[in-house]
Amino acid sequence: MNTSTNTHHPGTAPTFSDWIFILVVIGAMALVAYLGEIAFEHAQQTEKSKRNGEALATWLGNASAERFSPDYALKACAGGGDPKTSTWGACLAHLQANEFKDMKNPFKNKPPEFVDQCNPADKSLTGEIVLLKVTPTPPGSAVPSINSRLTPEDSIDQKLSLSLGICDKGSYLVKVADFEF
Repeated sequence: MNTSTNTHHPGTAPTFSDWIFILVVIGAMALVAYLGEIAFEHAQQTEKSKRNGEALATWLGNASAERFSPDYALKACAGGGDPKTSTWGACLAHLQANEFKDMKNPFKNKPPEFVDQCNPADKSLTGEIVLLKVTPTPPGSAVPSINSRLTPEDSIDQKLSLSLGICDKGSYLVKVADFEF
């Protein structure tokens, strides 16, 4: 009986198709790393926009307790005055010229604008601020409150309930804070 068998051992070096597979995997990893870097940068920009909103909400919330005193220093944002002259537009102009003059929209590298709402169809709204006044409805209503844009003509002589948000990279609303001013 002839028991000699001829065993052929395949080579252990990578074949041409192995090299193609390795290159495809390296390319996929590079693409994932690149897209991850872009996503991280957009997340950082959204977070900076959110911090802008938080700073504004904190300032307005802190000013709420003080702005009705007769010796309040910022007359443009003081409460309890004449409803026709004590407007949000005057207060906002003062804030943008002084306290928040260095605030930048990180997506556009210019001061953020106040917009009516975020709209995913309009990508130019990224990083902008949405400031809404919250008006309670009468007791027993199906809807507890109505949100509307705080316009420059709105009077700030009385306390206001406000809701602040920012538009993220996809121009979707990111709610930041509800506060009283």
